[in-house]
Amino acid sequence: MIGNQIIQLDRVDSTSNYVATLVSEGKARHGMVILAENQTNGRGQRGTIWQSESAKNLIFSFYIEHKDLEIHQQEALTHFTSIAIQSCLLKLGISSAIKWPNDILVNTKKIAGILIENQLRGTKISSSIIGIGLNVLQTKFDFTGSTSILSVLKKTIHKEEIFERLIIELNNTYLLVQNKEYSRLKENYLQSLWLLGKESKFEINNSFFKGIIRGTDAFGRLQIEDVDGVKTYDLKEIKFTLRNEL
Repeated sequence: MIGNQIIQLDRVDSTSNYVATLVSEGKARHGMVILAENQTNGRGQRGTIWQSESAKNLIFSFYIEHKDLEIHQQEALTHFTSIAIQSCLLKLGISSAIKWPNDILVNTKKIAGILIENQLRGTKISSSIIGIGLNVLQTKFDFTGSTSILSVLKKTIHKEEIFERLIIELNNTYLLVQNKEYSRLKENYLQSLWLLGKESKFEINNSFFKGIIRGTDAFGRLQIEDVDGVKTYDLKEIKFTLRNEL
């Protein structure tokens, strides 16, 4: 069960780094959560930094072990985590979308981000460290494309209650991974995928092109249809343009 052990820290460089250290020392246990008030060197996708005002947001990582998850099924981890955050927000009255691969947007502004790091054994994923940053009480951001639960709801909320809700949703959706309901997870994920089926602008190596997001492949790579047909891209190959993001 995710959250069967919760370690709370006042300050840490990265909750995912902290979990990785526990893994290397043989001290990590399935379901363990590391929750921090302040993260000095949080990591996001593409090697970016996750910026968060101290004690204002939810910053945590959890560790899960898998019994029979193949490498080509790794997108199920992105799916269940994204869907859990969406479900948590929806129960607060907030509708959201998933920006591929795993940013959560509210009114086109980023409210949460996910970082997944898998440990492999042969052709299988033996375990995963999943980091989540969810903006809760912060209202001022260096990047104008960010928002928070407080900014959206404009009423008093309690960070601890949000955390408890999110842990419940993570456990509920992780059951689908354990039961190998990968198709159901993917269907739910694609239903919420931002810009799916809409012509959008993308960037590759400083070159821009128009295309339509058609979905993702078994490895979670983005499938975009352009004038030459449907092509597949991984996270390091393609960027959404600024026009799409704001």
